[in-house]
Amino acid sequence: MNWKSLFLLILTAIAAFVAYRVWGSDFDWSLFYSSLWNIQIGWLITSIAATFLSYVVRAVRWQILLDPVKSIRIKPLISANVVGFSAIFVLGRAGEVIRPLWVARRERAPLSASVATIVVERVLDTFLILAFFGLSLLLVELPVAASGTVKLMKDRAWLVLIISVAAMIFLFFFRSKNDRIVRFAPLTKIASLLKNLSAGLSFLDRGTSLALVITHSLLLWIVISLSFWFMMLGMNFHFSIPAATLVMLVSAVCSLVQVPGIGGGFQAGYVFCMSTFFLIPHEQAFATALVAWVASYAPTVVAGSVYMISQGLSLKDLRAAPVAD
Repeated sequence: MNWKSLFLLILTAIAAFVAYRVWGSDFDWSLFYSSLWNIQIGWLITSIAATFLSYVVRAVRWQILLDPVKSIRIKPLISANVVGFSAIFVLGRAGEVIRPLWVARRERAPLSASVATIVVERVLDTFLILAFFGLSLLLVELPVAASGTVKLMKDRAWLVLIISVAAMIFLFFFRSKNDRIVRFAPLTKIASLLKNLSAGLSFLDRGTSLALVITHSLLLWIVISLSFWFMMLGMNFHFSIPAATLVMLVSAVCSLVQVPGIGGGFQAGYVFCMSTFFLIPHEQAFATALVAWVASYAPTVVAGSVYMISQGLSLKDLRAAPVAD
């Protein structure tokens, strides 16, 4: 049995259980299997390469955010991103702590500052997800038969763009009024979190750093969008870049709810977006959701595992190492 047949067998086994539970006997297995078999490996490899490029862009942005605290070389930040995201894919959201712990223990950076930069990253990414979602909705061409609700969402997409811009402006307000805001925090932990967030936002005080962080944030999501577009080309969907970006964003948001190592939210968001916005048959959407999940997550997990093994490291070693603070 070659690797492709084994891969399809595993995905079919997973799909058989889910499809039976959700769609029962109405599931068209011939369409499902043909969607799996006809994937274009070259485009998927290109997508994986773009995914790893996104970790490089993340590392550059992280380096800028960490610079006021400690100057760290780019190479360890790239490895920290790969290991950190592989931990998220395997452990779920509990893996979020790995990246700041990695930098704090391996590079002797203050843990609170490392955590603050990760929080700032997530805040920036949330705002950009909103902006890209609104822009994708405005630009995407929906099928004529799309539901009235979907068309209404497209017509109101400009509201999402306004909200994302307003949220970015609020960051400047929060940074300048942080002391007053912290005084009204109901709990000590919340006050501490707000202080750390403000410290992570110190790049807003420096014009050059602000421009670099925003530029790299935009570049990051452009690369991620292209990665997903390449992946969809590999699955024989000749979507526009805005359409592929829309599917990617819905899948990414839904992946916040996932079973460690298995996913669930990602696949559900992918199938929902494909079937609701673009009227793709459930069988084809579900088959390609499994491929997208494996192509998005598996290479990172493998690379992160290989790196840790090659360095003789384990998560237990990471927990035991001293923390600078």
